[in-house]
Amino acid sequence: MGTRFNAKAWGVLLLLLGSPVLAVAERSFLFYTEYPTVVLSPDRELSLDVILRNTGVSSETIALEITGPTGWNARFETTSFPILQISAVHLRADAEKPTTVRFKAKPPSGAKSGTYTFTLTARTEDGKLSQSLNVRVVLQPTTATAETEKETRLVLSVNYPSLENPAGRDFTYDITIRNQADTERVVNLRAQVPFLWRAYFTPRWQTDTRITSIRISANATETVRFVVTPPVGVAEGEYPLVFVAQADSDVASLELKAVVTGTYDLRLGTEAEVTGQGDTRNIRAQEGRERTFTLYLWNAGTAPITNISFYATKPSGWEVTFVPEKIEELPPLSLTLKPEKVTVKIKPAARAIPGDYQVSLAAFSMQDRKTMDLRVTVAAGMGWGWVGVGVVVVVVAGLTGIFVRLGRR
Repeated sequence: MGTRFNAKAWGVLLLLLGSPVLAVAERSFLFYTEYPTVVLSPDRELSLDVILRNTGVSSETIALEITGPTGWNARFETTSFPILQISAVHLRADAEKPTTVRFKAKPPSGAKSGTYTFTLTARTEDGKLSQSLNVRVVLQPTTATAETEKETRLVLSVNYPSLENPAGRDFTYDITIRNQADTERVVNLRAQVPFLWRAYFTPRWQTDTRITSIRISANATETVRFVVTPPVGVAEGEYPLVFVAQADSDVASLELKAVVTGTYDLRLGTEAEVTGQGDTRNIRAQEGRERTFTLYLWNAGTAPITNISFYATKPSGWEVTFVPEKIEELPPLSLTLKPEKVTVKIKPAARAIPGDYQVSLAAFSMQDRKTMDLRVTVAAGMGWGWVGVGVVVVVVAGLTGIFVRLGRR
């Protein structure tokens, strides 16, 4: 009896040890949808959420593939920003935080009614793990008794749907909302913007007040301000935005565009500021003698600065020249990795009085401009030295004569 019990116990123990509930897989993920079969009419586009969960212990990059009927324009898109197609997803090692993508497909013109099957495949980057699921689309013919879509009673309009700004600037759209219903309604506002962009809404004349909804009287119109802020370091290009207004079951959307141009940031520096040694903004010179100074300039923006000219504000009788006199184009420092050098030749007036003087150097372009102030200390030349010696000799001779006269007395 005891032997039989022990054998059973060992069998249960081995069964539990081999159970997938107790085993912790180092690499595994889930790939599924809650609605594997959907019914669709030929004039509609399929939009189905597909969920991925990383149940392993390390992050994974999952490639996505679709096989199925041709002509359906089948694709994966993000749920946070529609129209952005994707072919891979990065999953963090956290089973409690799933990632949802959207499987979209539209029946081609003339598609016959019936059942169409799509196979969605998710595969790890190294191809060692793979999951597949079938999505069946039951295409039903459009009947004459089908209820047509109700026309929305919200109308949106904007005078400037496409705006252009350099990186770092906000994009502001004044959007008019018309409530064509016969009753007053509260209109809720939301937006679809690219990842890491920020968006908010304000009343047109109260820009310090942020809102998420607005009350509009029957058959009346209100204007709201839609403000979108791109992230720091955003790349140049065109970015689609969507403004959405909803009241009850009425939904209206407006497609907008933000065009980000490059930034221009001209910088000037001395040799000491750039290389750590050499001239600072306080330099010394001699009257009537040319003194060279190295000016460094670079572009801390993202777009080239063109046609840079140089000017100087100087004391009367001084000469200041630049070599070269002009720079045709200054690319961003992130591309060149080194600043440009300009030789500045400073020549004080021939009879400049020893002391401190200010010379201002300026770099001008259509895109940006910068200035730098130099303090030039002019030392006395040899001519002034001999004059000083002569004065000392005269004074000494005079004092000697006085002492001699006083000694005779």
